[in-house]
Amino acid sequence: MSAQGRPTGLQIQRVPLDSLHTDPANARVHNDVNMAAIVGSLRRFGQAEPLVVQAGTRRIIGGNGRWVAMKQLGWTECDVVELPVENIDATALGIALNRSGALAEWNEPELARLLEQLRAEDSLEGVGFSDADLNALLDELQAGNSSMP
Repeated sequence: MSAQGRPTGLQIQRVPLDSLHTDPANARVHNDVNMAAIVGSLRRFGQAEPLVVQAGTRRIIGGNGRWVAMKQLGWTECDVVELPVENIDATALGIALNRSGALAEWNEPELARLLEQLRAEDSLEGVGFSDADLNALLDELQAGNSSMP
């Protein structure tokens, strides 16, 4: 235990999907394109990271979209990390987890290079980028005279 009384390491546990519930106050929206990307990733790679859940309530703090996608895929269990946080901290953490990803940017020439590599290996499935997305990125980079891959 840490000095604050919290466990010193995250513990992943396997739980039934039906024992969890999405956060009714979740401000993150998953459109059809995003859900298809999540489903594709889960189908190809399985669950690569646990859902973050509020201990006691089993409210999903991080991974609401993944939970919905898992249900769509017919999964019955998933891995979670339960955190002993108060409601206000669960809300704040949910926002922070989503916001930090939204603030990141792509190194577009490097992304294009990597996606071209995956396409050459017929391995774009599940990464959230289609052939059309890659072509649009390449066109954009060409038009902007960015250093091309």
